[in-house]
Amino acid sequence: MVVVSPNFTAPVEGILLQSPATKLLINDFEVGTATLYITENNVVWGGGSAATGGASPTISLLYPDISLHAIQREPSPALYMVVNYELRLPNQPAGAGDTNENEDDDFDVDDQPITQLRFVPENENDLQGLFSAMSQGQALHPDPQDEIEDDPYMDGEDFDEEEEFEDAQESSHPDEAASRLQQLRIENTNGNAQYHDCEDVENEQNN
Repeated sequence: MVVVSPNFTAPVEGILLQSPATKLLINDFEVGTATLYITENNVVWGGGSAATGGASPTISLLYPDISLHAIQREPSPALYMVVNYELRLPNQPAGAGDTNENEDDDFDVDDQPITQLRFVPENENDLQGLFSAMSQGQALHPDPQDEIEDDPYMDGEDFDEEEEFEDAQESSHPDEAASRLQQLRIENTNGNAQYHDCEDVENEQNN
């Protein structure tokens, strides 16, 4: 469940990490700058200012709705997330931040609505800590319907574009996350929450 509210109340329990002055972009639409709270129960962004002026909205995400989180390096360093929900803010201009263009003809956006979120911290060095906190929070919310496998991580499709993502971790929904990886051209290597730069992976494959 994704909740958008004009009111903000800072989380007080189960906070794993918080990052003040964090910019949020929904798809390519800049929402504003506020504090990002990664807690044991959810991810909350709010208590700041909107890019258009005034107070920022408060956005709350539950872990089961987050199908992927990663460290993104381009176009700007950010904590990147994909949620299984078409999130559109009340003041978001029509067409702003839409991601309807899709290079995979077999993937139907209408059947699987998603939203891309980019949390850009004030200090780039905070990214690894944010990623680790997200991984910790996600691990607290496994899907009971998913079968436990020896290796819950999957390889994504190979691609020939410059890699944008340094780390990537799927949620507890492997089938949905695999689709996201294929659509967004992210490569997620095998391992127990250990991920390598895709440049290294490609070199290994070529050898």
